[in-house]
Order: sequence, then C-alpha cells, then structure tokens
Amino acid sequence: MDNPLKHIYNACDPYKPATAEYYVDCAEARGSSTLTQEYQRHLALANDYLCFLFSGHIGCGKSSELEQLRRVLEQPEPPYERYFPILLNVSDYLDDYDADMTDLLLAIVSELADTLREKVDIELEDNYFLSRLNEIKEFFLSEVELKEFELSLKVAKVKIQRLKRDPDARQRVRDALKPKLSTMLEEINLLFDKARLAVKKASLQAGERPYTDLVLILDNLEKIRGFANKEEGLESQRELFLERAPQLTGMQVHVIYTVPLRLVRADGPQLGMRYDSDPFVLPMVKVIERGTRAPFSTGVECMRGLLARRLGDLALGEAFEPDALEFLLTYSGGHVRNLMTFVQTACTYAEGIPIPLRAAHRAIQQTVRTYSTAIPEHHWGKLAELDRSADQMIPGGGPDYLTMLENLSVLEYINGGDEDPFAVAEPWYAVNPIVRELQKFRASAEKPRS
Repeated sequence: MDNPLKHIYNACDPYKPATAEYYVDCAEARGSSTLTQEYQRHLALANDYLCFLFSGHIGCGKSSELEQLRRVLEQPEPPYERYFPILLNVSDYLDDYDADMTDLLLAIVSELADTLREKVDIELEDNYFLSRLNEIKEFFLSEVELKEFELSLKVAKVKIQRLKRDPDARQRVRDALKPKLSTMLEEINLLFDKARLAVKKASLQAGERPYTDLVLILDNLEKIRGFANKEEGLESQRELFLERAPQLTGMQVHVIYTVPLRLVRADGPQLGMRYDSDPFVLPMVKVIERGTRAPFSTGVECMRGLLARRLGDLALGEAFEPDALEFLLTYSGGHVRNLMTFVQTACTYAEGIPIPLRAAHRAIQQTVRTYSTAIPEHHWGKLAELDRSADQMIPGGGPDYLTMLENLSVLEYINGGDEDPFAVAEPWYAVNPIVRELQKFRASAEKPRS
C-alpha cells in the first residue's frame, strides 16, 4: 500500500453510507434488532401498504442501515419475498431550510423514473406528470434548453435537482403546482400502479426471483429544518410529519420516512397514531454501561469491527497506536460518524502509521471548540444533573433536552436483551464523552445539589 494514510482517510469518509463490504451488524451492541429485520417482519405480514418511520441521532448509521435494507430487499433470504427498492436521498433535491410538499412530490416522481430506467431498463411514461413538468420547465431550464427539447421523465432528475439551488425558481414552481396538489397526489398513486406492474413484468436474470412490489425509501427527510414557511426546527417538523401525515400516509406504496429523533421524543405517541406503527429508533452503539460508565465490551468491539472493515487488509494494530485507537473509540461515544470523522482528522495530523496518540488528541479539538462555545449556559447544569442521576433519564418533551439530543451533547442508548420487556426497551441517556471533559461541565458537576 503506497500511502496508507490516504487509504485510511478515504475509507473512513463519514458521509458515505456503508457499502456491503463495509457494513457491520451492530444490533446486539445497539440493544435492538436491525432495521432490515424489523422491516421485513412487518412487510411479510402487512395486508395494506406499510408506512414506516425510522429515526435516530444524525450520523448514527441510519443511511447505512437503509442501504443494507435496499440490498436485502433486492436479494432476500427465504422466506422473505423480493421487492424493488427506490432509495431517494431527499438532500439531492430539497433545501433543508426551505422545502414544501410539491418539492417532495417532484423528487419522488423523478427518482422513481430514474431508478426504473437505471435498474431494470424501464422508461416510465406518464402524460399527467409530463404535462406538469412542461408547464413549469420555463422556471428552471435555460433558454437554450427550452428550445432544444420537451422535458420528459427520462431527463427530469438532473433538471428538477436544480430547484434546490434556485429559491426563486423553486417558489415559482410551487405557485404553479400548489393548486394542483391534491390531483398530483392522486396521480402519483396511479404512477406507482404503472411502476408496480412494470417491475412485476421485468426481465429476470437466471436464478432471480420476480419482484413482489415496490418499496419507496426516503432518506435524510429528518434533516428538513424549514417546511411550508413554518418556523425553523420543531414547528416545521411537526408540520411535515404530523399535519401532512394524511398526504405522507396517502402514498399507495410501501414507504419508509426518516424522521427527526427530536420529534420522536417530543411527539412519539402522536406519530404512532398517525402512521402504521411507532417509529423505529436506531440507538447509539452502546460503548458504556448505564450508570457506571464502565466500558461495554460488545459495543467497543463492534466499533472496532466497523473501523477494521473500512481498513480492509490494513490491520488496526498497523494503523493505530493502541492508546490512540482506544482514545478515538472512547470519545466517539458509540456515534459512528463521529468515529469516522475523528479518524479522518487524525490522518491529517499523522506523519505516517501507526497513527499516534498526539494525532488522536488533535483530531477532537474542533469538536471540543464547538461544544465549549455552542452549548447554552443554562444547559450545563442540566447536563451535570443528567450525568449524576441514578436512572439517566430525561424529562419527556423537555425542550432543552430535545435540543441536547439534536446537537449530540446528549446521546441515546438502549440496553436490549431478553429480560424484563420494559426495562430492555427503555432508552437511557448519557452526556457526550467529550462534553463531560469540558471545564464548564466539570464546574457544574462539582457544584453541590440544590
């Protein structure tokens, strides 16, 4: 290997979901089943179209789990049936701070048509959406493009994605399509019917099983911060997932939506009533024991396994000095993206391998600066109170704690197991290990209880 640091750096890209080669099943360390296990069980029993919510901390591994689900739906083990997955990364289409239902519907239509063409060589044609696209094309096509061709579903994806970068065009498209929204919802279900029939008739390779139906997967929808001109944050999330639930559940297709953990912990019962089941939450990889903070060996080994899988033929002992690796694992807190980010940054401070402890120390410095300056003053006392509490629970719906979950100053874990069915499923919370080391936290923790 000519440049092992370059190999480590690129293999540990924190923003790329795990490929089949990199994926590791951490269900035991997370205290829950995998998304694939959970979803296939529901899918096998559901008579109607299944509308499923999936949540967890940003960066905890949701996209990797969705990629794994996509692979398994395509090539399931018996007795499960084969499904045609459409995995839509809404971040390719939607502005996180300015999104609306028309944006989402256009993204779904574009991605559906593109996936059918790429995966099974089917050109999805639809007169209704072709008419709508050509009504609005003047808002986001150049003058040259307008003269060259009629907009079709075949080329819609790249063109529609332009709207994310052009707020003026985006608003004009919304204004044109908003009066037709209810009809668009009806027509998109007819489009699903056409797509469903097409994939069931798709040509098969030798040994392939036929597709049973479609599964639409919307990843990164939980990152939407501004929706339908509502106040940024929780109000917009409630508008999207609660107020627009009739539209989201009205899709005549099996569908998975990623939903913010903050909303789940604030309005979980309402979400459960509006959708087919309570949201499935992906916890952190548990690397510490509840209360004692002693290392949880199963979780630590899982994190080591995730990193080892990324490095391939390069052994962990070759890549890191032992104390450097332990430091990075400890201060990741079981957060997969943080671990990968720290490893990448450590590579930039190392002269070669093994990566030394000094480089690991420098790798977390930017995170230290972020938390030490960004955490509101009135949070420090509450963080200290959580840290010394016997049950390590947070007040349900408490706005400060919801913010802490969102900014990762507090991490959610589940013990799991086969004992008490209530105790093993109940989440508990720990202060981010980096936050615990900061002076403001230590000062708050040393204050006598009032």
